Amino acid sequence: MVVVCVTVARAAEKPVTITANATNRFSISGMTCNGCAGGLKAELKGAPGVAFAEVSLTNKLAVVAYDTNRTSPVKLVKVITEAGFEGKPLKP
Repeated sequence: MVVVCVTVARAAEKPVTITANATNRFSISGMTCNGCAGGLKAELKGAPGVAFAEVSLTNKLAVVAYDTNRTSPVKLVKVITEAGFEGKPLKP
């Protein structure tokens, strides 16, 4: 079985300052390499309303700080799914 990781490049956008008022952790499945983790991190950081994102391949975990007026855990799970992975919010 061969697994291929793909990262989608986004067009350059003007930097926007985002003030995070919430942080969530998501369990991530489907990552097989550091490229997967890096690509997912880039996708999350590029999502509207996200101020910070970190993804750990070792822990199979994403931590995302965001503005609740611009995004939500449901929307972030959609970003994770569209990037080719499965994500589930973890209870605090």
